[in-house]
Formats: sequence, structure tokens, C-alpha cells
Amino acid sequence: MMVIGLSFIICHLSFSSAAAQGIPDMKFRRLDTRDGLANSQVNSIVRDSHGYVWLATPFGLCRYDGYRVRNFYSYERDTMTLRSNRVDKVEEDHYGRLWLNHGMNYSVLDPVTEKVDRQPTRWLAEQGITGGLEYIHIDSKHCYWVKTYDNGFFHYDPRGKHLKRIPFGYEMGSFPKEFAITAATECREAMLFVSNMGELMCIDGNVGVVEWRDDYVKKQLNNFNDYWVFYDKPQDMIWVITHSKGTYIRERSGSQWYSNLTDYMRAKGFQNVPDDIVVWEACYDKKGLLWVATDHLGVLVLNFQTKEWKQFTNVKSDDSSLPESTAKHLYLDQLGRMWVTTFKCGVAMSSDALTNFVTLPVGDINAITEDHQGNWWLGLNSGGILKMDPKTYEVTDSVRKGRIGTPSDVIVSAYTARDGTLYFGTWEGGLITYKNGEWHCLTATSPGSKLGTNNVWSVTEDHWGNIWLGLLGGGVMRLDPKTGSQRVLTDKNSYLATVWTNSISKAANGWILAGNSEYCALIHPQTFKVINMPPPHDENSYTISRASTQALMDERNIIWQASPSGLSINDRTTGESFLLDMKSGFYGSNVVSMVEDDNHTMWVVTDHGVSNITPQKDEDGHWTFPVRSFNDRDGLQPGPFNQRAIYFTKSGLVLIGGQEGLDIINTRKLQAKKRKEKPLFCGLVIFNDLIEAGQKYNGRVILRQTLSSTDHIRLKDTENQFTIQMGSDDGGIKNGKRFVYRMEGFNDEWMKTSAISSDITYMGLPAGDYTLCVRMLNDDGTMGEEESRLDIIIGKPWYRTWWAFMVYIFIACCFGVWWLKKFYRGFKGQRGEADINHTTEYVHGLIHKIWG
Repeated sequence: MMVIGLSFIICHLSFSSAAAQGIPDMKFRRLDTRDGLANSQVNSIVRDSHGYVWLATPFGLCRYDGYRVRNFYSYERDTMTLRSNRVDKVEEDHYGRLWLNHGMNYSVLDPVTEKVDRQPTRWLAEQGITGGLEYIHIDSKHCYWVKTYDNGFFHYDPRGKHLKRIPFGYEMGSFPKEFAITAATECREAMLFVSNMGELMCIDGNVGVVEWRDDYVKKQLNNFNDYWVFYDKPQDMIWVITHSKGTYIRERSGSQWYSNLTDYMRAKGFQNVPDDIVVWEACYDKKGLLWVATDHLGVLVLNFQTKEWKQFTNVKSDDSSLPESTAKHLYLDQLGRMWVTTFKCGVAMSSDALTNFVTLPVGDINAITEDHQGNWWLGLNSGGILKMDPKTYEVTDSVRKGRIGTPSDVIVSAYTARDGTLYFGTWEGGLITYKNGEWHCLTATSPGSKLGTNNVWSVTEDHWGNIWLGLLGGGVMRLDPKTGSQRVLTDKNSYLATVWTNSISKAANGWILAGNSEYCALIHPQTFKVINMPPPHDENSYTISRASTQALMDERNIIWQASPSGLSINDRTTGESFLLDMKSGFYGSNVVSMVEDDNHTMWVVTDHGVSNITPQKDEDGHWTFPVRSFNDRDGLQPGPFNQRAIYFTKSGLVLIGGQEGLDIINTRKLQAKKRKEKPLFCGLVIFNDLIEAGQKYNGRVILRQTLSSTDHIRLKDTENQFTIQMGSDDGGIKNGKRFVYRMEGFNDEWMKTSAISSDITYMGLPAGDYTLCVRMLNDDGTMGEEESRLDIIIGKPWYRTWWAFMVYIFIACCFGVWWLKKFYRGFKGQRGEADINHTTEYVHGLIHKIWG
């Protein structure tokens, strides 16, 4: 008892500490009929022991592997298919089978063979559960709770094969036959059931007795309904949900009832609670936050410790919000992700990974920097400058041109110098500086100014504290903040190829790198020596745009160029060049900004997405660039993002500006949480035909079991063009991870699946025995530890089989005999009898030598 109590306290403390952190801004990923779901309404969800997610819909059962949906239907002439296309509930049992509820009936799907047993009562009878099946529930320990029509109530524990029966009756401890169960929930060590009249019954299955009953809701409403029950373990409360006539809530050991959620929340100290909340379901997440699915109010998330609550609904044009505002069912999977089903828009999934993205609608952001106190300064496209508190996301100051006397409110660049001075470049407004509470502006018409243009497109600082400006149409200018001296480099007074400078930064070797309309140039900060870099070009693969939106050089001596044609990468040490674009996994090929983080990975922004690149160098010194991409479905703004509007903070955040505000990406959290995923062989396609378990193809059955349940397949030589569909045991919506694979016996080199498809395809594989080895490709470019293997045997063509060779030998022998006979007849007509006898003896002797 002490161990149990201690574990409960530890669990409660960890639950409480997580809940005390508050409610994060929940983001969702969506799955609907556009992704292949059989129906847009989802009635029930379960993630099975193999990692597949199964979804019950009004028209079919769906299996999701993180990449694609596979649907199962009922066919009248095939008794091994679903009993009905209407699937109300799906549950996994102790043996990995799926129990499906079809209104008044049940069936059982074996995921290994994909065959359905439409008469599960036969299996139940073998376990001692006799009688017609009225209701079945499988709890978290995979125990069966079964009510029959005429033989009582049963509890069956398959681990020890323990069976308890509660007979029908009306005395204490018996089960009333008229108690028609509509829902069940686990209540400490017992199971709590609710009837279609709102009655409650608590049963101890291990003992086989009814512990208590409660008919309060029945007396209040006295009508039939599809009631639902929920036990709130942390608060020790029981909920009876009517879906239409209120939600009745009381303490398990008390007698006071609340008739609706609004009154209950107000009694618990929650403020500004809406009236008339119609509840569908409730469920706790792994942090101890209570999720409540409602009708037309979306999802309410309650924190009982802080008395905070948040509402999450559908937001138009935001694909990371709920797909609609009527949420019907909730499901917390084994990985701590909350799934929300909706009435008519499919299902949504929320996970901790999605909370790593935050969007702040603070305007059209062009430029970002961070001062020495940690405040963020945002340059707007037409609204001047904002100062923001990074802890509260509160705008603490707004600076417009009228306040500081500058000619432009269009800020296009920002930089914080080592001495704390803030520099802001503008369009048609020159350079704005801020230091010690004072604002100043340098324009082309200022006294002593050498600015040839008022378009200051970029700002950086060299090793000696000089400020360098990239001028659009004016070349490059160095400004000494101590003396005020200025020097301008153009195509007239230096070797600069152009004056159209889009970006400027300090290279790892201390030189100044200017990205311009002719690729980029390196400038020595003291001698002003200019080296115009030729744009990289691979004559066998691609041609890049010469115009640089941004250019920078990292510590690996690699030049990265953002351009409209993609991201060009030039290793100055080896001379290797690469191009990454939408074919590499970007969301579009127009790269608008990039920054290097403290782990030396690159964050690259396109018009409508953000990609993280982890450069990898193999043993031969060749580079690879794994790409992991995010977009509005991950919680980012839909874009478009703005050029050079990116910044990496001291706390490990990537800030990205776009037309709809500021996106914040927590890179530390993205890198911290890793899980070992296992690849799943989800499907076999031969010449565009999906091969199902038990299906005949070319006159024979290729798969006796599903591909994920078998260890080998045998194909004919005419079936050597095939595709293996890959999935992951993660099961999350829109899994973006790729796979690495090799075919032992054919090619030992590891290859990657494409960025847009998880399929592995082989064309014309020769006859032989092979083994397909597959691993997950981690986000950092390394291979996962979990490996899945599938033996593939390609048969020989008929003319290379053993029986074909026997035929060849037989034909050769027949030809030999025929030739000998012909030779003998011709020889007999030309020679005498003695010669013939001599020849005959010679041939017989020769045959004797050949055949021994």
C-alpha cells in the first residue's frame, strides 16, 4: 500500500507541476477526406500496438500510417469484410485484434490477415462468455467487459484467463437486465457504466460484484438518451454527459450535483465562463490539463491549478487551428498526443512538437534584431519600429517617423552593434540609429553624408566595430561610428560588379560578404580589396539565379546564397556546388531569408515555408544536406514571408517576419525531443495494383498476411516492377520524415526516399534473393537505430528453371539420336557392309565412353 500510495503521489506531483506551467497555444494538424479518409465524420480513434491509427467513420474503417490512409468496407458477397460500413467504435484487444461496433452488432478485424469475423460470439463462447452480445468494452488493461442479452454480465481478464459473471437480477450486487449500457469509463480499480436512461453503475470486475448504483440523472431527466460518462480522477468527479440536456457532475464520494459545466467551472473558481456549454466528451492530457469537446464552441482546455481556461476553435485561413468548432470525441494516444474528431471536417491532432511554433499578428515584419537587454525590435513594412518584451510578447514601444523625424516608416533591415547601438535601414529613408535613448537619421542629403541612395537594405559590423551598409543601388558603405568617417564602394571606384547590394554580413574569415545582383563579393574590411565570386554552376545538373536575395558564409567556408531559383551552396574548399529547392523538400523554390543557429544548422525561409538543414559530411568528404520543412500546418503563418526578415536569438529562438506577423520557432525544443521510430512495410504495389492479404494475383496468393506482418515475399520474374509503401509506427498526422533504404544482394549503398513520397520502387529487379533494409532518416540527417527488414525473392524466368534445363537436355538428346540415325542411313548407302560394321562399332564405343 505504501508503494502504491507513493507512486500515486509522485504521479500527482509530476501531473501538477506540468499543469502549473499554464495552457500553451495549441496547434493542430488535420486529416480529412482530401487525405483519403472514407468519411469526414470520425466516431472513434485508437492507435494500436503496432503504431497504426484506426478511425471509425459512418462509412468505413480507416487505417492511417502517418503517410497514407487505407480504407476497409463491407461487401455483401464477402463475409470476411466488415459487417457494416457504419462503424461507431473501434477498440484493440489483448491479442491485437480490433473490435468494431456497428450500431446493434459487433465484428472483429484481424489486422494480420485483414479478415473480419462477423460472429465474435463464437470466440466469446470459447472463453466462457455465452449468450447474445449486447455490449462490449475493452479497458486499458485489455480486459473484456461484456453484457449479454440473456446470460448476465461478464468480466474476462485474458492475461490470467480469469472470468467473472454477474447474473441478472435486482437484488444487491446483481445486474439489472434492463440496464442498457451506452458508455463506460475506468473509475480507480472499478468500471463505471451509464445506461440509456442516465443511471450509473460501478462494477468491480475482479470480484464480480456491483459496488454501487446512482439514478439521480434518471430522476431529473427521465428520458432515453445516448449518455456518455467520464471519471475525472484528479478532481475525483463523475460526469454524466447528455449531449443536449446539460452535463451532470458530482464528486464520486459526495452527493452534490452540478447540472451543467458552466456552474461547475464557476464553482471551481474559473472566470468569464460562457453559458450554455454543450459537452460531447472530456479527456485529460499528459500534462494534467482537462480537454472538453463541445458543440459549436470548439475545445475548452481547463487548468484546475491556475484556474485558467482557453478556448480553441476554427480560425479561417489558419490550417493549424481546429478544422471546425464542433468537436465530438477526444483520444489521448500512447505518445501523449491529443486527437480531436469533428462533426463534419475529419480529425485533428495536437502534440507538444506543434507548440514549438508561435505566431504573433503584430504587422508586416521586414526586419528583426535583439538588443543587449533581450528586447526584440521589429521593423515593419509601413508601420515604423516596434519594441517587444520576449517574455510576455507585449509591444512596449512603437516608433513612427513623425516621432523621430525620419522620412520613412518602411524598415527593411535591423542590426545591433557590440556597443549596443541599434541600426535600422529603410526604404527611401536612409539609416536610423538609436543609442542611449536618442534617435538619429542619416540620409543622402544629410551634411557630410556619402550615401548615394536612401535605400539601406542591410547592416552588419566588422571585427573593428565599423558598420557596413548594403545599399540597393548605391554599392557598399563603411561607417566608422567613432569618427563618423564614411567610405563608399561602387562599381566605379572598386572592382564591385554591381551597386545593387541586397545583403551584407561578416564572413567567418572576417571579410565582409555582400550579396548582390551578380551573386556576391568578398570585401577586406581594412584594405577594401574586392573579390567578385563567380556564381556556382554544375553543367550536368542546374543553373542558378545570379541575383542574391541574401548571401552568407559560415564557419565551414561554405557560401550560402538565397535566390529565386532556390538555395545554392558553394564549398570554397572543395569547389563542390549544390542546389536545394522544392524538389529537395522546400515549400517552394524562392528562398527569401536564412540564418545559422548555434548548432551550425541552417534555417532557410521560402515564400510559404521554413526548412531546417543539417549539413553532413561523409567519410569521402562529400556533403549531404538533409532537409526538414515546416509550414502553416505546423503552426506557422501561411506567408508569404519577407526577404531577410530572420533572426536567431541568444535564447535559441528563430524569429521570422512575414506579412501576417512574427513567427517564433523554439529550436531547442525541436532538437531535444527525439523518439525511436520504426519503419512499417504498409503495402505492396505491383504494376499499380495494390496487393491485399489473401488476394489472388496472377492466379496465386502473394500475401497470406499483411506486409507488415510477414518477413518475406516471393515474386515471379514478371512481377519484378514493384513498390513498397512505407509508414511509421509513430502514426502522427503528416509525418514529414523520410526513409533510408538499401537492397542487400543488389546494392549495398543507402538511398533516401524522395521528399514528396515515402514509397520505395524497384524496376526490373533481376532474379535472385534480396533483403530490403529500411530505417528512418532523423531530422539531423542521421539514420535511425530501428531497422525493418523484408526478404524479397524474385523467381527465375521459365527458361532458366531446372525443369526448363531438363527439357533442353531432352531435346538435345532427341536431336542427337535423330542425327545419328540420319548419319547411319546416309553412310550405309555409300559404304560397304564391312565399313558400316566398323563405323557402328566405333559409334557404340564412343557412346560407351560418354555415358560410362
